[in-house]
Amino acid sequence: MKHPVVHFEIMGQDAPKLSSFYADVFGWNVAAPIPDYEIAYSLVDPVPGHARGIMGGIGKAPDGYGGHVTFYVVVDNMESAFAKIEEHGGSRMMGPDKVPNGPVIGLFRDPEGHTIGLVDVGDDMRGAPMELVPFIFFYGRCEEALEFYKKALNGNYEIAMRDNDGVGYATFSASGISFKASDGMARPVCHPERSRRADEGNVTLALNVLDTGRAQEVFDALAEGGKVVTPFADAQWGGKFGNVHDRFGTEWFVTSAP
Repeated sequence: MKHPVVHFEIMGQDAPKLSSFYADVFGWNVAAPIPDYEIAYSLVDPVPGHARGIMGGIGKAPDGYGGHVTFYVVVDNMESAFAKIEEHGGSRMMGPDKVPNGPVIGLFRDPEGHTIGLVDVGDDMRGAPMELVPFIFFYGRCEEALEFYKKALNGNYEIAMRDNDGVGYATFSASGISFKASDGMARPVCHPERSRRADEGNVTLALNVLDTGRAQEVFDALAEGGKVVTPFADAQWGGKFGNVHDRFGTEWFVTSAP
């Protein structure tokens, strides 16, 4: 199994003050504390939709503990990971603990005493936050549009995939703003009823759901009374993907990461 870094965490004695500090200094989106959770913990999305960023959390450290700034590494078995850590000179600090409607987490100290997190996402991520961003099609003018919005909105963009001479997939982000973009070369075949004027563009809502089972339920709910364009199934890039027009004519891309 691969072991990506998926979450950062900042724990201290005054969680509201920390939340305000990072929101004011960097413009991060800091949510309200998770309701009915035993500690004051807010989820953080620094730049929604940014391909190279990760989400995190800011919370109150337990009494008597000074707190930490750390990141979380994905593992497929928490106890096996702890055993390997201890074998190589690290030590268990906390866990495994189950987060309500979330993953199993743990903390360890490396040989120099740094606090690092572990996370086993398992199959119970139904309560994890969903990500919704606009997906805009520019039909041959995508890169021109991205340059325009970069200057107009003081943002940045990343072209992750090119399709022949056009943009297959790109992400744009600015303070409090994010969207995905493409030239959408194949869309006239998929949706001949839609406008194809390059100066108009078309907007789809892209929804990413971490839990695959929950993603399927959301897709089916959106499809009720609507029209399924692409059934929710395995995607070439390794996750799950489906395309549906709901009963009001709004187009949705529903994805779930591998």
